[in-house]
Amino acid sequence: MSQQKVDAYKARKSNRKEEIEKANRKRKLNKLTGRLIAAVCGLGLVVALGVTGWNQYQAYQASKPHYERTEMIVSDLAGVLTQDDTAE
Repeated sequence: MSQQKVDAYKARKSNRKEEIEKANRKRKLNKLTGRLIAAVCGLGLVVALGVTGWNQYQAYQASKPHYERTEMIVSDLAGVLTQDDTAE
């Protein structure tokens, strides 16, 4: 029984370096994955806020009155613009 314990210890000791490297790689991968997920969530939040702000701005612009004229017709209230060909 004692020899079995010694053999198990030697087997664990011989693979200890690889196990530590594997654990470190797994830890780094988990950190990278977490940071990537956080970045994607943060970017999604920023984009959502930007789209909401843009839509509110567009709604505000649409609700403002328009004072620009589309036609340049001046009404002839005094009769100045009409041509009188009968006087010749």
